[in-house]
Amino acid sequence: MRAEIAEQPQRWLDLARTQADALDAAAQLIVRHGPQLLVFAARGSSDHAAQYGQYLAHRLLRTPAMLATPASMTVDAVDLHYPRAVMLALSQSGESPDLLATVQSARDAGTPVIAFTNSHRSTLAGLASVHVPLAAGPERSVAATKTYTAELLAVLIVLARAAGIDVPDVSHLARDASAVLEAAGRDVPRVLEWADSERVLCVGRGTSMSSAKEAALKLMETSAIAASGWSAADATHGPLGQVVPGTPVLAFTAGAGATSVMGFSRAARANGARVLPILAAPTDEAVDEAPLAHVHELSVDSMTAPLLEILPIQRFALELALARGLDPDAPRGLRKVTATR
Repeated sequence: MRAEIAEQPQRWLDLARTQADALDAAAQLIVRHGPQLLVFAARGSSDHAAQYGQYLAHRLLRTPAMLATPASMTVDAVDLHYPRAVMLALSQSGESPDLLATVQSARDAGTPVIAFTNSHRSTLAGLASVHVPLAAGPERSVAATKTYTAELLAVLIVLARAAGIDVPDVSHLARDASAVLEAAGRDVPRVLEWADSERVLCVGRGTSMSSAKEAALKLMETSAIAASGWSAADATHGPLGQVVPGTPVLAFTAGAGATSVMGFSRAARANGARVLPILAAPTDEAVDEAPLAHVHELSVDSMTAPLLEILPIQRFALELALARGLDPDAPRGLRKVTATR
């Protein structure tokens, strides 16, 4: 896991360089089809990347986007009839049975499918109208790190090109990623102060909601911490009740939803939470600690924040697992390819 986290800046460069044709083909499919709806199909970490894609589709294409519900196909045996749509299917392995059933159902209904996987030999790649290889290289740790951020980057590039806007400079993003990872390493001692915590709340808004959910998953699967990830708006409606004195709250404040996140953080701090902003340093009475993995003059917006703000969480999850005597590469009871139906 440590090596795979460190690889990410270079893997992003590899993706942009080696998969330019596939990324262009995926964008052109969207342009040619002119969809009324984008449907994202995914599971696990890939589902969090899909949620990021949903927000991007709204912002960049002004097109409604939804998350598929695989149980409709596998449990309820329903075949959906979409309006003019394109499905974007995200999966590290491309082999989860319920995801494949969802994609097959869409194909049968005449919906073109763009697949993003880390295996060009996968079943999902074979079902797709266009396949975008993630170019992340073998990922052996159970916890997805480099495949997750490769999905984020691939979806960003495809949707930006489909919208006809400038794609963020990947070389610049890779340099920022290296700086963030270096800063995260310096902050490991601060994070280990709460290695004995049994609960953590992760909160974001907009595109950063995907970061909050992915952060919680990383902490759960590697460190056996009862973490939960929320939109700041939803967190105010109940999850705030799990905050007791000393509860760490990871506040994703780098994107446009920072004001909403800090609103929740003020309420959490009133309950005794330890509010820890990620990357950005908001000026707010809810925060009395320096941000984790802060890099001066880091250029972040809502489109690129999820790529960068999840990096320190990956490193912290690794270090917390080791501090708790756990193996972050092979968490108990978990497998790399999860076959859900």
